[in-house]
Amino acid sequence: MKLPISRNVIQNKIVTTISIAELLRLMGRSGVWVFIPIYLLKVRTIPYIDIGILFVLSGIAAIPVSIFGGNLIDKVGRRKIALLLPPMLSIIFFVMFLGINFHLSNYYVYIPFILFAAVATLQSVADMVIVTDCTNDIERIDAFSLTRIGANIGFSLGPALSGFVISYNYAILPLIPLLSESLGFYLFYRYINYNEAPPQAEKSLISFPRGDGRFLIISVLLSLAFFVTGPWAYILNQFLSGIDSIPNYIIGLLFATNGVVVVTLQLPVNRLFYRMGDMTRVAAGLLIYAATFAVFGITKNIAFLFIDVVFLTVGENVISPPMTSVIGRIAPEGRRGEYYGGFSLLSNFLSPLSPIAYEAMLAYFYRSPILLWGAIGIICVALAVVIPLTKRSWNYQETATFSRIDQAPGGKAG
Repeated sequence: MKLPISRNVIQNKIVTTISIAELLRLMGRSGVWVFIPIYLLKVRTIPYIDIGILFVLSGIAAIPVSIFGGNLIDKVGRRKIALLLPPMLSIIFFVMFLGINFHLSNYYVYIPFILFAAVATLQSVADMVIVTDCTNDIERIDAFSLTRIGANIGFSLGPALSGFVISYNYAILPLIPLLSESLGFYLFYRYINYNEAPPQAEKSLISFPRGDGRFLIISVLLSLAFFVTGPWAYILNQFLSGIDSIPNYIIGLLFATNGVVVVTLQLPVNRLFYRMGDMTRVAAGLLIYAATFAVFGITKNIAFLFIDVVFLTVGENVISPPMTSVIGRIAPEGRRGEYYGGFSLLSNFLSPLSPIAYEAMLAYFYRSPILLWGAIGIICVALAVVIPLTKRSWNYQETATFSRIDQAPGGKAG
């Protein structure tokens, strides 16, 4: 009997540990990401554009982390960096708690919000490098799917939990990730211990794979894909709350639905799209995003919104694993931190533009939801068309993600 996911991946202690750690992290962070902008909007009466600037600054803060972080991982070692970051994040969330609970200056909320995104970027790079180290090309889509499932179980729990607790006190929000980061630290300390590549003490911290044209083209295309799907992360919550007047607990449940659908449909979606290469899957997923974005402009019926989030998440399931695995596929073994860090750097050059662009669109099209979400959908379609048209520039003998279909039960190629 063939498994829906490689048995080698399921039995891989490091991959499963990272999956559980991702569950814990996202359970805390997702509530902060979704509801702190609403807190700033409704409690502290911060304008939309200022919230957009806050997202921009968080993206800018991630740029130096990207340019140095990947090389730092290669230079110092994956495990050492992975153990350093949870305590840093716990301190950041504690400061945010103080700012909310004691009604301190806005900067006690702004600065932790900016810094946590930057530190989480480095943590994400470290996780991707560790997963890539511990899997082969055949297993990697499965491995990144498993870590993504863990993250989205957390994402499904986080907004649902946070949507209810903020009715009692917004200060509880940062306490949830503070606790989850502490638990994640224990998991990494206890279980992440493998024969990683020796630290490259002589490596420069500003090394970047600028000579690899294929890497550059792929990274730019993937960064644009992150950009055009940005409204889901940046403005949908504000749109639903401020324009559609959807209650906070419903918004929390909508985001929780996203997490549940990732968990239940990620592996079936992988099976459905297994013959597609990585970049082709990205293009297909963008078309699904475009259709579902358009629906947000047409209706605010809660039942339809839940259905639409299900289909949007299918598009996310199509895109996300190959967007992560493709960099590991083309990166040399000793430079994986550099390549993932380089990809993070390029995406973070674009990511500051995403929130400010979409916050501006939200402010401008405040009374025209159809124009707002229609324009966003058209941008998604345009990029979906560009990806196959540029295949000659990035082609790397695109390989279909066939591991769940063509493997024997033990995870060996059959």
